[in-house]
Amino acid sequence: MWRLIRRGRPSVAASSVALLAALASVAGSLWFPIQTKHLIDRFDGGGIELQQVLLVAAALVGGAAAGALSAYMLARIGYQVVAELRAALVEKLLRLPVASFDKESSGERVSRVIRDCEAISELITKQTVNLVTGVLLLAGSIVVLLLLDVPLTLTLLGSVVAAFAVMIPIAFLLDGLSRRTQDRVARISGILTHIFQEIRLVKAFTAEAQERRRSVAEIEDLKRLGLKTARVNVALEPVMSLAMTMAIIIILVYGAARVAAGEISVGTLTAFILYIFNVVNPLAQLTNFTAELQKAKGASVRIAAIFDEAEEEKKTTAQPAPHSPGGVLEFRDVSFAYAGRDTTVLNGIDLLFEPGTTTALVGASGSGKTTILSLIERFYEPSSGQILYDGRPIADYPLQQWRGGIGYVAQSAPVMPGSVRDNIAYGLSGEFTDAQVRSAAERAGALDFIERMPQGLDTVLIEQGNNLSGGQRQRIAIARMFLRDPDLLILDEATSNLDSETEHQVRLALEALMRGRTNIIVAHRLSTVIHAQRICFLEAGRISGIGNHGELLASHPYYARLVQRQFQQPVEAEPMEAG
Repeated sequence: MWRLIRRGRPSVAASSVALLAALASVAGSLWFPIQTKHLIDRFDGGGIELQQVLLVAAALVGGAAAGALSAYMLARIGYQVVAELRAALVEKLLRLPVASFDKESSGERVSRVIRDCEAISELITKQTVNLVTGVLLLAGSIVVLLLLDVPLTLTLLGSVVAAFAVMIPIAFLLDGLSRRTQDRVARISGILTHIFQEIRLVKAFTAEAQERRRSVAEIEDLKRLGLKTARVNVALEPVMSLAMTMAIIIILVYGAARVAAGEISVGTLTAFILYIFNVVNPLAQLTNFTAELQKAKGASVRIAAIFDEAEEEKKTTAQPAPHSPGGVLEFRDVSFAYAGRDTTVLNGIDLLFEPGTTTALVGASGSGKTTILSLIERFYEPSSGQILYDGRPIADYPLQQWRGGIGYVAQSAPVMPGSVRDNIAYGLSGEFTDAQVRSAAERAGALDFIERMPQGLDTVLIEQGNNLSGGQRQRIAIARMFLRDPDLLILDEATSNLDSETEHQVRLALEALMRGRTNIIVAHRLSTVIHAQRICFLEAGRISGIGNHGELLASHPYYARLVQRQFQQPVEAEPMEAG
């Protein structure tokens, strides 16, 4: 946890001001009962002096003002630290490999950034000032009390310590409850994030009741934990009140007897009663700090685990990835299995993707097509074998530059929050003029519908692009590729969810985009891939056939059956177009 706090780079100057203000606040709290003692003892001397009253007021007001300044400065430090920590955590999450996000839902990761950092914020902004002032006030009060009267001090400490001996075990029950509550909040955050992201699926399958039951079950568990925490807190409050009451009664009874015997003055007894609060409150603050510390420690363990995860490999001394066509991408005896799974997804894949050609990956769902694309994008590393570009392992190329030379058009054509312009230029470095963005949109066949939007390129797209049709999202994704100008173009089921007319329009845009590039197409519709120079047929993670449409139709029975099933009749091979 302290490693995380240091990562937030707390201000030394602000920390110094907070510490000095805390010392001044403690001094005021210690001085106030002493001045009150002198004020009361003055009654025996013939009345109250104005100067003594002003000293009491100064101790009270000055201590309160210094305490407020200390609390504000520590809060400022805390919020700055947590802001830095959250920013660093977001940056770290963005640098993690895709495989890291296979372990935990996105909602749980969001909870780490928001809720767990909030627990650390609570410790720094509120509980740290209680720790600093509590320790100083407790130590100072005990010293002053011992100077005033040792027997009465020992009596006071004995009664308070006895009460806290009962309170502390109860307070520590909050530790386990708070950790379980944080884990449950992260879990329900993950569930709700997924539900709301897929709300159309939920409603399309009338699964509202099912999702409500699942969510309510988690909410009920969270409620039960909250009630347990409330019961512990409720148990602490009367114990605290009883401790205060018993301490006051004991001091009053014993102190009154000492006053009657002439051993101490009434002012001294009054000071002792005031000091009770200076002893009990810091002990309560230290108990709360301990509980919050355990809570923050649990949160920091989860956050630190993210910081300790290995980032995507970056090689700063590697040769820059080429930005012009001409490289041969080769899979050489590549096998792959996802972490934690026994099943091998790819087995001994040998493939060549030559410049200026189109290669189609065909096969049943689960045959390994998308995994090949993920390996090309370096979302994962092969379990064995090599992926080479121009004879060099692709891992030797700087990751950002490698991915910068790849264009990816996915089936869902995801849209990010922001304007149409932001989405067309998404992820690209540098500034682009309106003319460049409009040119890319026009080449993708998207300019007409963009100009019909209320603010044109500045129209804000809502979550997941739900104010666009599927074809419009695809054409914006294609416009992004025109602006990106990649060497290697990947089309992952890019037209599978479109109607015939929209598919035709998108296909025209794709044909323009594919010219002169190395293209890799994944599709279930064979009409999309029959013109590819090379078709690779995958079965259970292995290549069972490679060739053009005519060659596979003649040599691959499974491929021939798929062709006949999709077209309802045998399809003759058509001549290939160059490029």
